[in-house]
Amino acid sequence: MTSQTLSGKKIGGGTLLLLAAGFTIWAAAFVALYAMQSVGCAYGWQELEILSGVTLQRLQMSAILTIHLGAIALLVRLLHNHRDQFLLRAAYWAALAALGASIFNFAPIFVLSPCT
Repeated sequence: MTSQTLSGKKIGGGTLLLLAAGFTIWAAAFVALYAMQSVGCAYGWQELEILSGVTLQRLQMSAILTIHLGAIALLVRLLHNHRDQFLLRAAYWAALAALGASIFNFAPIFVLSPCT
């Protein structure tokens, strides 16, 4: 992997990949949630109550969302400590935007009916 110099600091290809990391995790959450919604609805998981009032469908979708939110939050935390380069600063803000987009886009799994 080659690297370029920007203001005397080396920037590797890995730094450039960090710019898309947050929304890559968001996309993985999007695919996983919709795939498991289809599987759960096909197998009737919305009718299997696990805890008081919590169905298997809502529980597994909440777990998927929690794992992905944790991954994006960890990325934001790691990038927050290393914002001295332009690309790392841009990656931090992109990851923060991905975290906000994830919360906004996927929060309805807690209140809407998973299957119609």
